[in-house]
Amino acid sequence: MEPYALTIPEAVRFSGIARTRLYLLASEGKITMRKIGKRTLVRADDLKALIEKLPPADIRLASAKPAADAA
Repeated sequence: MEPYALTIPEAVRFSGIARTRLYLLASEGKITMRKIGKRTLVRADDLKALIEKLPPADIRLASAKPAADAA
């Protein structure tokens, strides 16, 4: 069963997004963080939705260098 909410360290592992970036995303209103006592939680669904909204990566392989003329 998948957790409903994640602590910040769990959210970092779950999403691959750095801790500082998570706090930046929260300050921009892109994800919502919740507090319970000293714990800060992020909903797993919020992280999934954020990742789904990201644009596809434009990955281009480096083209092979042309062989030098042996002339």
